[in-house]
Amino acid sequence: MARQSNKNRSPRVFGAVLAALGALAIGAAGSSVGCVPEQPEGLMPLPSGGGDTTTGGGTKDAGAPNKGAELFKAMEPQLMKTCGTCHDLGGIADTPFLALKPTRYQSMVSWPGIVRRDPEQSLLLTYSMTGKGHSGSLNLDSPQLVDTLLPQVKAWLAEEAAGFITPVSDAGDAAAGPALEPFVPILGFNAIYLGPINADFEGMAVTFTAELLGEGTLELANIEVHPTSKKGVHMVHPLFTVYPKGEAPDPDPVDSFSNVDQTILPGASDTLGPGTVVLVNWQEGAKLGLVFETIEAYAPPDPDAGTPDGGCKAVDSFNTNAKPRFQVCTNCHAGGNGQAKAALDMSQLTSDPAAACAQIKNRVTPADPPKSQIFITTDPGGNAAHPYKFGGDGNLFGNFRNDVSKWIAAEQ
Repeated sequence: MARQSNKNRSPRVFGAVLAALGALAIGAAGSSVGCVPEQPEGLMPLPSGGGDTTTGGGTKDAGAPNKGAELFKAMEPQLMKTCGTCHDLGGIADTPFLALKPTRYQSMVSWPGIVRRDPEQSLLLTYSMTGKGHSGSLNLDSPQLVDTLLPQVKAWLAEEAAGFITPVSDAGDAAAGPALEPFVPILGFNAIYLGPINADFEGMAVTFTAELLGEGTLELANIEVHPTSKKGVHMVHPLFTVYPKGEAPDPDPVDSFSNVDQTILPGASDTLGPGTVVLVNWQEGAKLGLVFETIEAYAPPDPDAGTPDGGCKAVDSFNTNAKPRFQVCTNCHAGGNGQAKAALDMSQLTSDPAAACAQIKNRVTPADPPKSQIFITTDPGGNAAHPYKFGGDGNLFGNFRNDVSKWIAAEQ
């Protein structure tokens, strides 16, 4: 059971803050064509070393041209011809970074690892090249693309990278708390991993759903914190911040989470503060950030206290309906990938189904099963960044959702 206490604090805005980024990395799937299939690491945050995973695009001045968007539009037809079969919604590569909604440009810049501060670290240049593990039929440096699409991709990546804001740490500003780099939110479900802050937070995530309410207004709803099965987390005064391209950070004008002082136990999950923030200072093409006054791993003094109350009520239904369907997830979540296991531990799916059920229950919504994270992230027709989407097969996903939903509904 998560424990929370809110202390009265004077709202304050960090003068300059470094933003947060974490996202699900691109994982493996059976791609036969396209330009950037998934990395084989599985469900995990992107590595914190060798550059960051921030994304770009857009400008504050609506009348000024967005050169990044223009360069993308110029290469979009060839990009779709080469990569669209796998990387559009429902594509067999499980990584729909070319989804049409809201626009293919927005989908591309918001997909983890595509646009980087160092353009040479982009997955387009580190993975979809000869000998780098790309399983598609064409690499960007193949004879068909090396003199056509590849130069366009490099020019676009360089333009997007030019809009990155200098990190606070580089500027010598000591006012910022622990944080990560800015990122472009996906319009829909987002999972922001905290591991790059330091190793204590490996596998922990903040999740939310982003929606544009109108020009200049971005709502983040259903904001939740997910520690790991071994470690909890203590957060004080998280601050969401808007990062317009090439401009100074613009924190939440009302500092909505200024009173939050919250501890969440290992193996639990909980809503962060009020669970919703409406950023009326949003700008088209901006990045989003999150900084903490304090964030620290938490281990209960009593080891038994680390096991939250409220395990599964319907273990029999879990064993009958859900457990067989989750076997496909154990390649990563049962230990094949350490970061995936930390994020959602399924290692006891066979040996102790009740314990595995309790872990998975933190990512479902019994009152409304279709809105469960385990469905949002794996839906082949959705744009959430997750390395497994049933190879684009909607029927396989439908069978998975139908059976698992029987268990979820029984947890009400």
